[in-house]
Amino acid sequence: MTVDYSKAFKMAVCSKEVYQDFSRIIFSNWKEKPILINETKTDTQLAILSDSSGITIVFQGSSSSFDWQTNFDTSQEQKSFDKEVIRGQIVAQKDKTYPYQTENTSGSLMHRGFSKAYCSVRSQIHEYIKNNNITNVTVTGHSLGGALATLCAVDIQYNFVKQLTSIEAYTFGAPKVGNKGFSKSYNERVPKSYRFVYGMDIVPELPRWWQGYDHVDKELRIGSRFSLNFISARFKDHGLDGYLSLLKELSIKK
Repeated sequence: MTVDYSKAFKMAVCSKEVYQDFSRIIFSNWKEKPILINETKTDTQLAILSDSSGITIVFQGSSSSFDWQTNFDTSQEQKSFDKEVIRGQIVAQKDKTYPYQTENTSGSLMHRGFSKAYCSVRSQIHEYIKNNNITNVTVTGHSLGGALATLCAVDIQYNFVKQLTSIEAYTFGAPKVGNKGFSKSYNERVPKSYRFVYGMDIVPELPRWWQGYDHVDKELRIGSRFSLNFISARFKDHGLDGYLSLLKELSIKK
């Protein structure tokens, strides 16, 4: 499998910059002013960035106020992360649902909380793609943002297949989104999908397989999967700094 690490690094940068205050947000590698969507009812934020090749949809991830620089030196910091990010965003509302009106022939079921968040901004994304005759789409996001990007990618492919010439997804530290039926359908519809997992990041393991969840392809493991401080590393590696540092190195080597 050929991976464009330069683009992956660019997407990781976008996924970090989207955590900025929406009222003053700036994306360093984009000249055009971003289209910002902020759905306060579900606390879902995304930016649509355009250039000559098409658009990039960047979803904001878990707990935008959380300090990703934290080194988790104390058990209290670990508990804070677990409460805010793991329990609050990833595990909560984990029951699966099929959120669309059309018939479900693939057996696909999605995480209820993720589906609710994505569906709250779905119509605005569809309207933009349709009204601007977009043909090339890339979706990206970190953590919860990666889960929403996954739902967005397969949804856009399904609804705009005749209009699109390309659909790609780059996610970082994304949790599982649905069951095997969903994953199978996603893998067939979005083959240009790159799911990065850094080091010992715990979030991609959630929700657990025994809860009926299955990951989409293609997993790309980067970074070391060993640490003397096992528990702290599992949380710390979820931050984007590790992803950015290593992806930058890989993009340069290319």
